Amino acid sequence: MARLSPRRAYAIGLLRARAKARKEMHTLAQSYDDELVALQDQFRELALAHHRQCRDAAITEAQIERATRPGMLLH
Repeated sequence: MARLSPRRAYAIGLLRARAKARKEMHTLAQSYDDELVALQDQFRELALAHHRQCRDAAITEAQIERATRPGMLLH
């Protein structure tokens, strides 16, 4: 095998390093995207649970108010 000139060896090493860095960046980006999707799902679940809790509290409050004032109109 012929010996490479220092300039050509440097260029080949640089290309290999860039390809390796590109693969690592793609892996990191995919990991970040997966984590972001998981966090969005968790936030959606928490928001839905909070909404249900607020709705149930409002319904309970309206039922109590209706029981204490049977002839009054509720908004």
